Amino acid sequence: MGVWLNQDEPHFFKPRFLTIPLGFFSTHIEGKTNQKTWKLRSDASYITWEVIQEGRRLTRGQKDFTTAHDLRIGDIVIFKHEGDMVFHVTPFGPSCCEIQYTHPNIIKEEADADDAPSFSFD
Repeated sequence: MGVWLNQDEPHFFKPRFLTIPLGFFSTHIEGKTNQKTWKLRSDASYITWEVIQEGRRLTRGQKDFTTAHDLRIGDIVIFKHEGDMVFHVTPFGPSCCEIQYTHPNIIKEEADADDAPSFSFD
């Protein structure tokens, strides 16, 4: 777990989704905003994922993000804070290399018969 101190683009990394590092949380989140919904973006999709923050944990919505990005035990995720609770997320595999998806929009949103969103991988 680590925190970089570049104040213009604060970011942190976590092995999968555990808890937000205390240093990052107290410096950039706690007392700075009452907003509890994070917006996660990645290079793998044009979808912006909404995830709920409860304390120092990301809860509702994180499972959908994790599943859509095929994140597994041993993966590391870097969260780059872009402001206003928007984060650009970059996943790395157990080899410590960035996970490469086959093309920039690997995760496609499709509508089923009920027009409810579902996700598939090409």
